[in-house]
Amino acid sequence: MPLDKRALEVQWVTDIVTVTVTVDPSASAAAAATPTAGGVFVQNVSEQPAATPSPQPAAPAPKPVYAPPPPPASPSPKPAVTPQSVPQAAPQPAPASSAPAAAPKPVIVPVESPAPAPKPSPSPTPEVVVAKPSPKPAPSPSPSPKPAAASPKPAASSPAASAPASGNDYSSIVVNEHNIHRANHSAPDLAWDTTLAGYAQTIAEGCVFAHDMTQGGGGYGQNLASWGSTGDIDDLQLESARRGITDQWYNDEMENWTFFGLDNPPSGSNLDAWGHFTQLVWKSSTKVGCYTAKCPAGTVLSMPSWYTVCNYGGPGNFGGEYAENVLPALGHPTVTI
Repeated sequence: MPLDKRALEVQWVTDIVTVTVTVDPSASAAAAATPTAGGVFVQNVSEQPAATPSPQPAAPAPKPVYAPPPPPASPSPKPAVTPQSVPQAAPQPAPASSAPAAAPKPVIVPVESPAPAPKPSPSPTPEVVVAKPSPKPAPSPSPSPKPAAASPKPAASSPAASAPASGNDYSSIVVNEHNIHRANHSAPDLAWDTTLAGYAQTIAEGCVFAHDMTQGGGGYGQNLASWGSTGDIDDLQLESARRGITDQWYNDEMENWTFFGLDNPPSGSNLDAWGHFTQLVWKSSTKVGCYTAKCPAGTVLSMPSWYTVCNYGGPGNFGGEYAENVLPALGHPTVTI
């Protein structure tokens, strides 16, 4: 390891001492011949102002003395410069180039944008399907006086007496729905008939969408309607029955009947277009019995549905009797469900 560098300093010390001494004049000569020990020069001083002493020769130069450097932590209190070790200069960092360093080229990292969250597809609107079969026309009467229609035989489980419609039960709502439209065509109100309702229940619960008037020996009219949806229909029995009566049988067909005052519709007229309407407002009908059953998909319709069957006594759509049983509308407000 290299030794620290040392600085050699030569210190020249010159002491000039001026001493004023009062002496006997007689001894001044002797004193002048003998130099004062210790490097003290004696100068005659008179009462006159002292002359400026001539410079004395400097003392002989002392031999150089090596003084070791003091520790760095304790600097010398003397004002004179003391020898100090010269520390090696700390290595300086290389000066930065005045020219700006070239910026690093950006590295392009492809970032895949997150796929947008799929928008929830709107819930499909439940499909609603209604169906109604062709109404069966009543047989045309012969030229001879028309015999009275045979009364239907009572069902074994139901009394034959008609029950008045009242309240908010199924029978009351169904009867009221009929009578609203009958009133607009000057037809009397219908009454609820439990026997006809029993026949209707048997047909509706069979979930076969077809006319069947064989129970009780026949002799009554019949309208069918079905309303289905892909949505939840469990609580829609009453609404489905009202839709069948008001929307399907009355509103959908009333405008198709343009034969008021005619005993029979024109030959070739489409019974499917107006036959449910004419049965509903047939003036000589006095009783009605209905039932609405829920049927699974693939029976009445391709989806779950409510199947409504209404039986009428006496029957409507008798040939030769349209003019007196299907009367023009009075203009009452239209009802819709």
